[in-house]
Amino acid sequence: MKIIINVALFIICVICTALLIISIYPGVLDSLIFIVTLVSILSIPGFFIVGIMFLVVVGRRINLRDIQVPWRRIGAIATIILVSYILLKFYIPRRLAFMISRSAFEQTRVRIPFSVNRKTTLDRRLGLYTVDELAIDSRGGVYFRVYSGGSGFSPDTTSYGFVYQPNREGSPFGMANYQVFSLDENWYWFRVSDDW
Repeated sequence: MKIIINVALFIICVICTALLIISIYPGVLDSLIFIVTLVSILSIPGFFIVGIMFLVVVGRRINLRDIQVPWRRIGAIATIILVSYILLKFYIPRRLAFMISRSAFEQTRVRIPFSVNRKTTLDRRLGLYTVDELAIDSRGGVYFRVYSGGSGFSPDTTSYGFVYQPNREGSPFGMANYQVFSLDENWYWFRVSDDW
């Protein structure tokens, strides 16, 4: 039983660490969740059947009443999952990564020529992020798109990135499902679909 719990603890640590690292980049985790959901629809029934077969085989070979449950390791697994959830819920890895990269975004924001309502291909690394497009809206918000991807099965593109002094009514990358989330002072991260 200890071997199974140790393997589960290792797998949970690897998954949670990967999720925390991936969450640094706006939008990437959202795209992966869609793929994982599709894969899990097919794989969960298989894991369920294999798990039942495993319990039947183990139950025949050893007396299940003699198994001691390693509650400390199970508590460690629960703690790791809870802490990871809290860090993801409050975007702590993304906030820290942006704090490291903020000066590069500030320098680029100050140096860009002011041209309202135009998107410009940037393809430049700013700190930890690669910005593919830059846009300025009519109210002075400066948008740095770092990721874009499909919206599930629809043909729409969802854009993610960082914005300085965002327009609350829409963005140059679209208006559908437009959301901004505060990082610090005038900086936010955004998510928006081009389904106008």
